[in-house]
Order: sequence, then C-alpha cells, then structure tokens
Amino acid sequence: MKRWRGLARMVFRVLAGAGLLAPAVAVQAQDGGEAALRARIDQVVAIMQGKEQPSSAAVFDARFLDAVPPEKLHALASQLTTQGGALESWSAFRREKQGSATFTLHFANATAPARIELNPNPPGLVSGFRIFALAPSGDTAEQIAAQFAQLPGKAGFAVYRLGDGAPRLSHGRETATPFAVGSSFKLYVLAAIARQVKEGRRHWTDIVPVSGKSFPSGTIHTLPEGAPVTLHTLASLMISISDNTATDILVRLAGQEALAREVRLAGHADPAALTPMLTTAQLFALKRALTHGAPQTAERYVHASGAERQRLLDGLDLAAVAHADPGEVFGHGPVAIGEIEWFASPADLAGVMDDLRRLGSPEALDILAINPAMDDASARLWSYLGYKGGSEDGVMSMTWLLRDKAGRWSVVTGSWNDPNAPLDTERFETLMLRLAKVSAAQ
Repeated sequence: MKRWRGLARMVFRVLAGAGLLAPAVAVQAQDGGEAALRARIDQVVAIMQGKEQPSSAAVFDARFLDAVPPEKLHALASQLTTQGGALESWSAFRREKQGSATFTLHFANATAPARIELNPNPPGLVSGFRIFALAPSGDTAEQIAAQFAQLPGKAGFAVYRLGDGAPRLSHGRETATPFAVGSSFKLYVLAAIARQVKEGRRHWTDIVPVSGKSFPSGTIHTLPEGAPVTLHTLASLMISISDNTATDILVRLAGQEALAREVRLAGHADPAALTPMLTTAQLFALKRALTHGAPQTAERYVHASGAERQRLLDGLDLAAVAHADPGEVFGHGPVAIGEIEWFASPADLAGVMDDLRRLGSPEALDILAINPAMDDASARLWSYLGYKGGSEDGVMSMTWLLRDKAGRWSVVTGSWNDPNAPLDTERFETLMLRLAKVSAAQ
C-alpha cells in the first residue's frame, strides 16, 4: 500500500520561478476578480503539469520567487504526482474574497483542496498558493486504519457519532488505548470552566490577574504580572493557540477538585491518569529535572500515588520556569512521554468533546471553533467545526467536534506516540484530515 506522506497544509506559498508570457491574463488579473483568479489557477496548474517552462516572474510575485528556486516547485509537484498520479485538472472554484479563492486539484488517483491568493497590486501576480491534504480516490476508513498501523510507536483513532446516549463508535483503532496527548488535556480545563459558568459560580467576563507564568510562549506570557484579562480571553488563547500561561491560570482557578470531577463526568476510563492535573509549568519542571541532573523528584512523582503526587507538585520550585529556555526540555527528542504527561484514549477525548457539547455553552463552542485546524475547502463540509490538538516531541493528538449540514454531531480524534523518535507531523495531519473527510461522507 502506498504511504500517503505529509502534504497536509503543504505550502507552495514560496512557489518558485514561474513565468508564462500571457499579457492578456496579466491585465485581467489586476482586479482580483473571478476571471483573473481562474486564469492564474490555469497558469499554476499548467506549470505543475510541466506544460509550461518556468522562466520569469510573470505569474508569481517577488516574495516567493526570492524564497524558493524553481527546482523547489518541480520537487514538490513531483512528490505530489508520485503519490497521487498525474495532475489532470482542477474544479470546485469558490471565490473567498477579493483576490483569493479555493479549488480542488484532481490527480489520477487522488484529490487535494488548494487555495490561491493574488497580490492586489497590478499585474495581480500570485502571492500565495497552498495545497492541503492529498486524499486518495475512494478513500476509506479501512485504508486509513491500515496506514495508522504502519506508524512507528503506537497510534490510534476513532470516529464517534454523538446523540442523546453515549458516543457510538463508527470506526476506530486502539480506541481504548491511553496515549500521551499533550495540550489536548486543555479540553478538560475548558469544560470545567464552562461548567462553573453554567452553575453561576463564574462569568466569562470575570477579570483575572496574570500570575504564575509558564515557560516562554504564547500571548499571556508577554503581559505584565497582574495585568487584567477576562476568563473568556484566557480560555480562547488556551484553546486557539495553546497558550500555556493562560492554561495554568485556568487550572489553578478551576481547582483540582473541579477538574477531577470533569474528568469523571466526561467518562475518562482511568481518571487517576489525569489526577492531579499537571500545569504546563509543572510538567516542564519535572522534565527539566529529569534531563538536567536532578531526576529524583521526577522519579518520585512517577511512582507516587495521587495524594503523594499533589504534595510533590506543591513543593516544586517553579520560580525559574517563567524565564526558562523551552529548548532545555523540548526539541531534542521525546522525554518521559509514557510517564510525565497527560493521558487519554481516543474514546476519552471523544467523551470530553461530547461533554462540552452537552454543556450547551455557546461561548465554549465558539472558543473551540476559533482555530479549526482544517483547510477552508474541507471545513465547508461542516456546519460547525471545533478543534483542539496537542504535540510534543514524540506526541501528537488531534480532535475535532463536528456537526454536519443535517445537524448530526460527531467526533474525529486520533493520537500517535513514539518514545524513541520525533514524529512525522505532516504524515499524521494528512491521515487525520483524510479521516475527517471520510467521516463526512458517511
């Protein structure tokens, strides 16, 4: 079976050296209208097909021509045709706004959504071009499952239909297997806060001071200590950009009792795996101790009971974490991803997404929808699309909460762990996007 490697969100933003001597098209392209967009798509497709020889800057603007040489375009086009067969045509044009559109590329054995943008300045050269997940024709959940099985380490996925009762499994592999899921644990934090709002204990407009910063990253980390931010802002940043400082503030605000309650209500098969719920700063401190010559604390944590773990976490010195270099822990390969992490199975992640759906919080659903992690063409298959993912060296997890045009809800989720090597993130993303599309067709 062919390996459909990572072309998810493939960026031809830096499309190389392209030139078709077509003055009439250049004149049309100046207004960024439908005719101009269609003409530019024709040109780009012709170049990818090898029908035209890139030789000038008559199609792509200077930013891209400067960034990538012509051979880069040929290499990427060759990779696509190796996997999907010859590029035959394009269809499904949809203009998004002035100067941009989405469309679908048709290969002999696959399709791929794409997006094009034109520079607003005359002569309207192509300033952006993306090709998203390449999907084989006649794609099936069984084909995707077979390719999940080929991933090194362990990997699992699930598609669940949601209704009045428990989530119903449609397709899956290793659905009950616990995985390290990285920032996907933040779904439980969002659910706990949303429940407290529903119960009247909090309001989304509550003002919270910035305190207890995590390791550098995100927006909240850049704010002064004590800066006032709303609960809604913290939750939005936690989910949409995985802001770690925002997350830690919300973990402390919700409290371990409420978080443990939410884990149980969401139907986690092993609530102790998320109790107590680590903050991102605590996880960083434990892993840094493990990798920087002081492993005793981390080892005690790994072997401790829940109550003992809480005492160890309370005793951690987190003062230096806010100014630490993330590279002290991350970027060098997996670190204790089977011991110091947040753990959930595909079934567990489907449960917490269903928990969020059942809470009926429009604010929580809006927050989940900020960053859909899906190309526009694929996203249009759904009337609602909420998302949260997580990643770390050796860890990837992606979960969508979806509602189709008929009003039916579902969850598509998958996780991949390899304690021995970094992951091919694009390969995993492509599999997950294919899985979402297959689920939409059923």
